[in-house]
Amino acid sequence: MPKLDRTSSSSGNLFEQKSEVVHYKGMSAEELGKVFAYLNSVSFNYPIGFPPRMDKTTGSSRKL
Repeated sequence: MPKLDRTSSSSGNLFEQKSEVVHYKGMSAEELGKVFAYLNSVSFNYPIGFPPRMDKTTGSSRKL
């Protein structure tokens, strides 16, 4: 497994904004939510607007 390239990403602070932030700077909270939902659907491979449901039948901690 290749090593993680730590130079491709860095943390910013309040006074230095990274170049990736520029695209989202003027967006409202609703628009940011739509972008977040789209990126989640792409990264986890499900249709937008239909996220997978959690299977609640497994992992029960109740005693029978």
